[in-house]
Amino acid sequence: MRRVSLASLALAIVLVFAARPAAAQAPPVTTTAPAPLPPDSWAAQLDTLVRWADQRRDARACAQRCFALQRMHLAGTLEPDALTFELEGAVLADGPVAIPLFGPPDKVRVEAVTEDGRPAAVSFDDEGYFLHTASRRFVLRGRIAFQRDLALTIIGPLNTLDTSLTGARVVEGARLAGLRNTTIHLDRGAAELPAAGPTVFQLSHAVRVGREIGFTSRLVLRSGADLGVVRLPLRFGERVLEVTGSTGWRVDGSELLLPTSGSQAEVTITGTLPRVTTFTPDPRSEYEWWLLESDAEHRIAVGGDAHQIDSSESPIPRTQPSARLFLVQRGQRIEPTVQTLTSVEALAAVVHAHERTVVVTRQGDVVTDDTLRYENNGIDYLLYDPRARPIFLATDGTAERIMHRGDAREILVPLRTGSHTARVQALGHIDLNTFAGWARFETPSHPLATSRVSLTLGLPPGVYPVAVLGGDEASFAFEADDAFALLVALVTALVALRTWRRRALGTLALAGAWFASPALFVALVVTLCFAGAFWLAGRLLSGGLGTLVKVAFAGAAGLALLVGVGAMLTMSARSTRSSSDVARTEAAAAYDQEGGTGTRHGGDEGRVGGRASLGNVFAQNAVEGVLQGVTPVALTLPAYERAVHPRRELVTRERPFKPAVLYVTTWAIAPVALAWLACVAALAWSLRRELEALRDRVRARIDRGPTTTAA
Repeated sequence: MRRVSLASLALAIVLVFAARPAAAQAPPVTTTAPAPLPPDSWAAQLDTLVRWADQRRDARACAQRCFALQRMHLAGTLEPDALTFELEGAVLADGPVAIPLFGPPDKVRVEAVTEDGRPAAVSFDDEGYFLHTASRRFVLRGRIAFQRDLALTIIGPLNTLDTSLTGARVVEGARLAGLRNTTIHLDRGAAELPAAGPTVFQLSHAVRVGREIGFTSRLVLRSGADLGVVRLPLRFGERVLEVTGSTGWRVDGSELLLPTSGSQAEVTITGTLPRVTTFTPDPRSEYEWWLLESDAEHRIAVGGDAHQIDSSESPIPRTQPSARLFLVQRGQRIEPTVQTLTSVEALAAVVHAHERTVVVTRQGDVVTDDTLRYENNGIDYLLYDPRARPIFLATDGTAERIMHRGDAREILVPLRTGSHTARVQALGHIDLNTFAGWARFETPSHPLATSRVSLTLGLPPGVYPVAVLGGDEASFAFEADDAFALLVALVTALVALRTWRRRALGTLALAGAWFASPALFVALVVTLCFAGAFWLAGRLLSGGLGTLVKVAFAGAAGLALLVGVGAMLTMSARSTRSSSDVARTEAAAAYDQEGGTGTRHGGDEGRVGGRASLGNVFAQNAVEGVLQGVTPVALTLPAYERAVHPRRELVTRERPFKPAVLYVTTWAIAPVALAWLACVAALAWSLRRELEALRDRVRARIDRGPTTTAA
């Protein structure tokens, strides 16, 4: 016997060291448990020695996957102490491992647990029962008893689960695979149930139509026996998202499985519906409540033979003012139809007035100054393209930093809620032709609708507008007063001159005088009219009466000449005066009011004790005072000699405002002026004889002196 023990000891040592290289590999899975060894045999002593050696040697720590559970088998009935389990597994670490089994421990009781025929080390924690073992391969057997719910949570991971129950079944199926934190439910079967089904089955539904169709179902169950697992058909294509009141629910095909415990249950189911269809009660319900709701973008029309009830009696709380409650009894139905309403687009922001000033210099530089008065109700920024390089931005008179996304010409104008103003200045360039040409000035582009856009276009000296197009009304340099002046010139020439050649030259000379100087034109016309009247009075009247009439005509002529010339000078001064002082005064006032004063105060704040801050020292190297990332200051508008004022109502992107000016320069007007002077010279040459005779009569009258009349 001693030789056998020594041989056993030597064989155990050899097996221990030979088994180390293969310790990381799991043994093959077998489906039958090994038979218990006799305690007095040499094989049992050898197994005890191997276990002792495995526990005594240093075990390496296992981070994950330290065990493997191959198969679990449930057998027996649901009677007390009649349900057994058998679990096969293996340990993949060099030491004892805690292997999770099942739970929950407060609702499931395990008894008579053995590991390979010996009592097993089984305990529990918050998750469930666990086995503490170091066996490379083990078979765990025992009994399971349920205290309240017929539900078993398998922590796993477990490869397969097989059941062979008598008078009971697993609701999820007799054979399951890949279980991890999975709850299975056991059912006693239809033959062992004390009642055929729940005696009370009450369903209430709420269908809410919005961007998607949602539903809420409330199920109330009461019975004299254990309810078990309740099957609720999903007859309308419901997609279940959440269930409260049932643990371990799942969807099996077109049915919802609701595990319950006890004889009473209240379950709330929420989810979505693919569409609204005809709704009928469940065959197990005597009646059902149906609450139909819709948002402001949808309208529900309900047909069928169900009765509408006051919505305050709904078991499910209302969420919309349009809620309608129907009581649908067995054999009745409701047929709701949904109509989608289309919302009307509205203006979230609008520009009430856009006042735009554009000044063109002699060199073709363009300075634009835009002021927008807007009403905003929800837009944060306005993408604004001034069609030139932006140099100044202000909101309600406060200068803002100029920000843009990618294109430096498109800036982001911050919009405030309510009525406000925004001002933008920009610099551009245009090529002016030598004689004449078209000048186009596009309005800044932005996505807001503008009620009114008014443009003041200032032109430099030597550039004369001929036609202005693009606004609501086209304007031309030749207007109604010009036509009247030409008519007056024609009539005056016809009356005053004798031959047609002289009349044509006289008409051209007087018309040119109107365009050259309206005051000169008025003086000539008044002088000719009163000269003709004076001559006519001398021919028709004689003596003292003739002299008196001549004196009256002379006085009236002088007075009319003074009044006419003064009026024309005033009108000419108003229409053609240089706006240098006005533009300079208005620009300076706007600068002081909106940007200049505040900027100057801001600059003074940088001085401490009469010394400029160090940050301004580096700014002296800026080219033309241009720096990046600073708050800009407004530019004073250049002076201009004459201006045009086109305007347009209701400007949008589809209806833009693009004014164009046809202009001529001094070089184009010079030949016309020379032709007019030639006409004046030709007329004077043709009237040289009459003018000489008039000169001689005047000299003779002067030389004769006053004549005495006999009494």
